Amino acid sequence: MTDPLDESISCFLTRVNPWVLVPIAFIGLHALTFQGLHVLTFRGLHALALRGLHTLTFRGLHVLASRGLRALTFRGLHALSFRGLHVLAFRGLRALAFVGLHALTFKGLYVLTFRGLHILVFRGLHVLIFRGLHVLAFRGLHVLTFKGLHVLTFRGLHSLAFRGLYVLTFRGLYVLTFRGLHVLTFRGLHSLAFKGLHVLVFRGLHVLTFRGLHVLTFGGLHTPSPLEGYASSLSVGSIATP
Repeated sequence: MTDPLDESISCFLTRVNPWVLVPIAFIGLHALTFQGLHVLTFRGLHALALRGLHTLTFRGLHVLASRGLRALTFRGLHALSFRGLHVLAFRGLRALAFVGLHALTFKGLYVLTFRGLHILVFRGLHVLIFRGLHVLAFRGLHVLTFKGLHVLTFRGLHSLAFRGLYVLTFRGLYVLTFRGLHVLTFRGLHSLAFKGLHVLVFRGLHVLTFRGLHVLTFGGLHTPSPLEGYASSLSVGSIATP
């Protein structure tokens, strides 16, 4: 009967009784099998398999797999996946994915997406997108758009646009336009224009124009309109008539 050590390699490669312990040592190679357990080491390589569990390490590389779980680490890189969950980390980079959710962070950058929701943050820049809603914020600038609505604010400037309505305000200046109506106010100046009607008011000055009618008043001064002259002529004619 031969020595088991002399035939260790052949015994390891052939099917053996699961109740038999089979150790192997051959020029730095070490292997062992026992009741479904398989272990192997060779020049820094270490491998193990047991009932669905698999592990491997080699020069800083570490790998693990067990019942849907997968994990890997290598020189600062870390990766994991389990039942739809995926996680990755590498030199300040962090990434995650799980059932439609995606998240990432890297040197001040933050990104998240989930069922149509998108969020981004980077050095004071903030961006949000969700079902037609768009929002942006950056160093005092704020922008919002949603189903035809547009809003912008920046250092005292405010602007709004919605279905033909436009509104702007900036340091005492107010502007509004809507379906032919135009309104402006600025430091005591007021202006209005609508379908041929024009009105201006400024420090006691009042000006009105409408389809050939012009009226001006200023400091008690009043310029008669063509309608007044027409009315006076009618009154004189009525007196002269027998």
